Amino acid sequence: MKEFFERHRRIQNGLAAFYRFLYGTKKRIKGTGNQVHLQGSFLKKCKIEIYGQDNWIEIGERCVFENCHIYIRGNHNRIQIKKECRCTKLEIWVEDDANQVGIGHNTHIIGQTHLAVTEGKAFRMGDRCLLASHITMRTGDSHTILDQDGKRCNQAEDVFIGNHVWIGQGVYILKGVSVGEDAVIGTGAVVTKPVPEKTVAAGNPAKVIKKQITWECERI
Repeated sequence: MKEFFERHRRIQNGLAAFYRFLYGTKKRIKGTGNQVHLQGSFLKKCKIEIYGQDNWIEIGERCVFENCHIYIRGNHNRIQIKKECRCTKLEIWVEDDANQVGIGHNTHIIGQTHLAVTEGKAFRMGDRCLLASHITMRTGDSHTILDQDGKRCNQAEDVFIGNHVWIGQGVYILKGVSVGEDAVIGTGAVVTKPVPEKTVAAGNPAKVIKKQITWECERI
């Protein structure tokens, strides 16, 4: 099927547009210079909201989204989701200006996941990642913490997830975290520090418990 659609993009794009119409994808866009590119993507019962100027969303070909919500309030924000991703109950919440969100090719998000990107920061996730459900990932705390001198001490920070990362159910990934390629984040982990590639991290706060591993979707 993939090869057929690659050769016949008009058919693919037409079917995708009909699918989005049939299953009630809703868009609410207020402001100027905003762009939403859904060509070739299959969206079911999804909602896209933009309030601001010069924001840009692209969902790649043959992506399948169900009950997802993308919300932007601000200016000059960018969201790019590459080809063949499958997402259920994904919420992308972007506030403030000049934030960047990227999700790589063939990444699967199985259930309820909340991604919050604020204060002009970046969230990047690589190719072929697998996420379970009830996952939260954030570049900031949403509220301000001040020290005794009245200076803010909880600035937002970028979050980077490498290629082929498996994130278990109920995981929290907080600001400033990077997760290396082939890593596994165990169920219920709260990740506050970088996780090296080819490791398993688990616990609260998450710590490396295994090294030099990889993983496969199939049970062997």
